Amino acid sequence: MYRRNPIIDQILNIHKAQAEGIISSTSSKLVKKAFTTSWSQLNNGSIDASISSETILFNPDEIEVTIDKWIKDFEVCLEAEEAKFKRIEDPTFSDKMDIINLKTDIEQHVLYEYRDLKRKIGIIDTKFANVARAYRSPLQQALNDITMLYNDINNIDGDFTGFENVSVYVHGIEDTGKNFFESAVEAAYSGDIIVHEKRNGEVEYFVIKKVNGKNEPIKIRLEDVKIHNKDKRLHLVYETEYKNEHRQKTSDDLAEKLIYMGLLNDNTKIDMFAHSYGGRRSFQFAMDYPDHVRSITTIGTPYNKNFLGGTANTFPGIAKDFFNKNATEYSNYLDFNSKNQRNDDGILHSNVYTDMKSEAMIEDIEHLKIANPEAYQKLEEMEITAVAGRDTTTHKYYNEFKGQVEEFVVPDTHDGAVSVNSQHAESLGALINNRLSYDVKGESISKPAHSKEIKNTDFIELIRQINTHYLE
Repeated sequence: MYRRNPIIDQILNIHKAQAEGIISSTSSKLVKKAFTTSWSQLNNGSIDASISSETILFNPDEIEVTIDKWIKDFEVCLEAEEAKFKRIEDPTFSDKMDIINLKTDIEQHVLYEYRDLKRKIGIIDTKFANVARAYRSPLQQALNDITMLYNDINNIDGDFTGFENVSVYVHGIEDTGKNFFESAVEAAYSGDIIVHEKRNGEVEYFVIKKVNGKNEPIKIRLEDVKIHNKDKRLHLVYETEYKNEHRQKTSDDLAEKLIYMGLLNDNTKIDMFAHSYGGRRSFQFAMDYPDHVRSITTIGTPYNKNFLGGTANTFPGIAKDFFNKNATEYSNYLDFNSKNQRNDDGILHSNVYTDMKSEAMIEDIEHLKIANPEAYQKLEEMEITAVAGRDTTTHKYYNEFKGQVEEFVVPDTHDGAVSVNSQHAESLGALINNRLSYDVKGESISKPAHSKEIKNTDFIELIRQINTHYLE
């Protein structure tokens, strides 16, 4: 009758004692279940460790290192037993069967279970990570509120405290702040300060000077900004940490940045300018911090669900291969709405593509109206302008009366990516104060009008007008 080699149980008993120590130290029921299931499969008795602490201390890396050591123990054991077998000059049939059974038990049973245990620990790690993501936003907002309160009570200022008029520029999907920086330079006035917060963590500071009638950004140091005339306007060109991060993460991170700069206070008023999905990001920030936003101006924003964004989310491979759009990029944000989630590399997350596929902005606005009517009322009091960029087509015809070829331009009902109806936020009704339209010449899908809207001269002039209006 076959009996397992006792050396296997000797090693398993040592490992079991270590496993019970891991369970007790983590105090996690999920970890205990993973180990007890594996030990049951190993036929080495039960795990007796108890969970006594209410605090979970889960370090998956340390656990996996321990399991790797266990795997090494058995590999070394097998090597030693195989070496011992080879030294037998005339092994019996029983000797041969013993080494075969030992090899089978270790490689196909014990090591299989240990590797499966590592897989279970990885799944637990993902579960903990997703719980942290799901609660990150409310926790981050609470931390931001606490920081603001603490700074206010203790009269703590940031490097930019004292600027009462601030323009914040938020770019759209798959983009950076480069184009918005150029437009902000054109729209600014002499003496204004521009701060360019880049994705890689680099921050640049500029003061606007008129040179031969043209605005020029002159690079300066942070120390120069601190002593600058705070009656001028401050322009913050903000780049998101991830290109395709969900609007809620942008809102959380932007608030944290503005608090650090000393710009979320009772005296500073923020005018937001946004392109494409940046409009959704700006609206989210306004819903989260309505006391600090004076106006929102968007262009090309998909306020409704967006067909192209939804398609990229459904077929990320095609979006990547043919349009170089990364619909699978993830940050540390997970929306509570399961429809606004995707799974990549075993990580549940939410990004711009899941958001544009699953939700129109009206849904969150309606939730806000019910959950926080005061915040909704403040949205109503904001000056909100939704600009539509319209792709234009040039038609030529022969004018018989004039005897020459003439042209006429026909604006489309979309900008190559977003319908005019969606850009105008028609679904938000009276919440939008102004609905403007600018003709922006595009070249079909390859170079749509949508990609040129930030640098449109009419839009830059609108930024200048709004900035001037609130300085008067």
